[in-house]
Amino acid sequence: MVDVNSFDDDSSSSTDVQVDGSSFRSIQMNGDLSNVVLKEVVKLQLNSTSSSHKNCCICRNDLKKNAANISSEDRDLIFFTRNIWIPEGARCCADHLANHQLKQEAIDQIKPVSIRQAELNSADVQLLLNKSQIILENHNKKFNFDDLRGLTEDEYRLLTSLSKDDFNEFVKIVSLSGIRNSSNRSIRTAIGIYLCNNRLGL
Repeated sequence: MVDVNSFDDDSSSSTDVQVDGSSFRSIQMNGDLSNVVLKEVVKLQLNSTSSSHKNCCICRNDLKKNAANISSEDRDLIFFTRNIWIPEGARCCADHLANHQLKQEAIDQIKPVSIRQAELNSADVQLLLNKSQIILENHNKKFNFDDLRGLTEDEYRLLTSLSKDDFNEFVKIVSLSGIRNSSNRSIRTAIGIYLCNNRLGL
């Protein structure tokens, strides 16, 4: 990050992309003048939250001892779905998390407070594209019990007859019995499928 400006509501609707024209240079090769790309940089204007360790980047309240870091997975999700960048190392109140993931109401509450300029090279851009593809694929999955935000409260009750909180508590109890995740499916998915079979008679 090379620059931070105060947040402007008019700029929050999109992410500006620029190619740095100063990245191109000319050099002499075998008597011929050739254009050679020394460095190609894409500049992004990002709607950003606070990165302070003193205030929650979600509700902006003073952080106490129960502060927690926001995972890279949640940071990516919010960037691609809300167009809001959360700087690495940003912290929030622990109450905004459930099983180390941001609660949906916390995601809905996040607002940018500034504009940050980021310079990305081709490898950075490729990494962003790969992450966006993964998020898109995960969102397209049906009945994804591993994603705590993948199903609504009504969908949990319809598919398993349990509320979301009851399902999470049931998973905790079963996990204490020594059952482990397999290479094919997690404990959450196995329990979800079992309850769906019983509930829907599949």
